[in-house]
Amino acid sequence: MKPRTPGFWLIVATVGLLALLPMKALAGMTPEEVKMFEGYRTLAEKGDREAQHKLGFCFSQGRGVAPDDVQAVSWFRKAAELGYAPAQYSLGVRTFAGLGVARDQVKAVAWYRKAAQQGHAEAQSNLGYLFAIGGNGVAKDEVEAYAYWNLGGTTEQTDLRNKLTILVAKMSPGKIAAGKKRAIELQKEIETKIAAKSSGK
Repeated sequence: MKPRTPGFWLIVATVGLLALLPMKALAGMTPEEVKMFEGYRTLAEKGDREAQHKLGFCFSQGRGVAPDDVQAVSWFRKAAELGYAPAQYSLGVRTFAGLGVARDQVKAVAWYRKAAQQGHAEAQSNLGYLFAIGGNGVAKDEVEAYAYWNLGGTTEQTDLRNKLTILVAKMSPGKIAAGKKRAIELQKEIETKIAAKSSGK
């Protein structure tokens, strides 16, 4: 009987060793990413909403763990339901796009609103955009678009000012005045909610 070549045994040994390695090591993840993921998971499982949100990002981006949109949404939802604005925004984005969850623009808008009411600029920006174009979970409403873009532009310097300028060029003076009034109302609502939250009410 002819002996097997060393190449065959080398293949067998290599496959055997690969089977013993953790899958995380095979996924191209750095030890730092895996450690970060494990740290977030430990805190998230104890109810830390910021860690839950970060764990959601780990799952969504495949950092320290294999990508899993359903798990990402699950962790974003846990943090969002605890009132964490960044997670409410992230859940709104995922729900709007249908990533890891059924696409539902009305629910997405509801999550954006929750985040926007806590002063989250990106949520305010997205709401402004949705109100400006209409038909994506909300009716077209230039006054609401103006108000949300006005708020978002005061807390985050992005292209919101340009969007607001373009919108204003299409609006009547009466609608602009109504938009300014609505922006003040929204800002007061946000300040009241933030104050109530920080006082523990």
